Amino acid sequence: MNYIKGALIRGVYIILAGLVFSCSKVIDRETLKFEKGKVYSVIPFENYTNTPLAGYRVASMLESTLRAKGFRVIRRVWEFKGIDPDNKEIGKILEKASRESDYVIAGSVNEFRYKVGIDGEPAVSISVYLIDSVSGAVVGGATLSGSGMSYDSLGTLTQKLIDKLL
Repeated sequence: MNYIKGALIRGVYIILAGLVFSCSKVIDRETLKFEKGKVYSVIPFENYTNTPLAGYRVASMLESTLRAKGFRVIRRVWEFKGIDPDNKEIGKILEKASRESDYVIAGSVNEFRYKVGIDGEPAVSISVYLIDSVSGAVVGGATLSGSGMSYDSLGTLTQKLIDKLL
């Protein structure tokens, strides 16, 4: 009987540890504040992962979340081409976005995958930069990272990270 009780207690501790260590984090949030009265553009993020189109996915989710939270967002200043944009294309998109909005939100996707193993948990890491359209200076930034449970998707985890940012 004590063996079963001990096994149950260990099981509860393992589940609690999994919940604690699998949550998402927003780190390195340096003065990244979004103002409701300003106009924003979100451009495709640079994709440093092996997952095709991760930069488009993250930018699209961030754009729609900003709009849902009441921010003024210029609808897609870029055209989806089915392949990751190179630095030259991102530069052109940044120029166009700067002409049409007060701030441009850019960034990079550093990790966007399912971990290898029995459970295959999602893992996401994103860097976000707020660029002043007039000066071209980066006026704020944040790093968003997290891993989820095996029943989570990459999209769900990414959305949780974006929600914590905003």
